[in-house]
Amino acid sequence: MAQEKKKCPFCGKEAVLLTCSGCSVEVCEACHQLELVGSGCGTVIPLYFCPKCAVDEQINPNAGFKKDEW
Repeated sequence: MAQEKKKCPFCGKEAVLLTCSGCSVEVCEACHQLELVGSGCGTVIPLYFCPKCAVDEQINPNAGFKKDEW
């Protein structure tokens, strides 16, 4: 089954969208930010963030380690 293409709220392009782990908004593959977050002993969780949540330290635990690119 083919996935439905929708408009990305950040760039406006038609694309298959991913759900932001922070705010649940849908974001395209070009605009999303992939973060690997450590949890527990040796567990790494992949999280997808929209550009806004990617730099918010209250949402993304890795935001303090990067520049505000957006």
